[in-house]
Amino acid sequence: MWDLVAVQLRNLRLNHGWTCQQVGDVANASRSHVSNWEAGRRRPSVANLAPLDEAWDTAKLLTSLAEHAKDGHDRPRVGSFLQYEQTAMSIKNYSSDVIPGLLQTEDYARALFRRGGVVDDIETAVRERMKRQQRLHGPTPPNLWVVLAQPVLWWQVGSPAVMRSQIDHLLQVSESDHVSLRVLPVSAGWPGVSGSLVLMTTRDSEVAYLESGRMGRLVERPPEIGEFNVSYDRIGALALPEDQSRTLIEHMLGLIQ
Repeated sequence: MWDLVAVQLRNLRLNHGWTCQQVGDVANASRSHVSNWEAGRRRPSVANLAPLDEAWDTAKLLTSLAEHAKDGHDRPRVGSFLQYEQTAMSIKNYSSDVIPGLLQTEDYARALFRRGGVVDDIETAVRERMKRQQRLHGPTPPNLWVVLAQPVLWWQVGSPAVMRSQIDHLLQVSESDHVSLRVLPVSAGWPGVSGSLVLMTTRDSEVAYLESGRMGRLVERPPEIGEFNVSYDRIGALALPEDQSRTLIEHMLGLIQ
């Protein structure tokens, strides 16, 4: 669908004899942005396309196509998720099953990949996951807000040594000023969200990503993102404060034999 948006945008521009700069002036974007839209390297927003629909009298063709594209559920969107993650200024993550990728140790990630049977080259997948974490230690790291369901700390992934190292890593990372780590206790009850929920804010957009099992969905529609923000806030309201969460994590570490 996004390829169709790109093709239609280029066709309409050429039919009206416009340059990329002229399109950018109307769509409130740079000439290079327009070029990237037409090449499929970037995606225009509905706010970008609406003025073009009006200027070209398309009966809302471009915005309608973009809305349908946003509703799509397709696996390649995990690539878009990773692109957003690398540019996000703020990342909010809730997980009910496993430690989020940004906080995993190599051995924990390796054990997950072995058990999951999803990737062919486990070591390459582990290296790529570790590379994602470099942003947390760079000069401009994102603010990372994480809520873990308590069972995530119970379920053994790999050997006891792997879990011990992973939980100790959580404690170390949580000491960073830009990382908030809290635990949703089982006593709070089921929060209504299975799998994981990630909310990412970049300089000019906000997206949500939901993952359960082997399927993921990237959400870019503001109304839905608003609903998921409410869900995350409700989960956060039930989670333990940071200091109590740290005490619980330290207790779980002590239980690993």
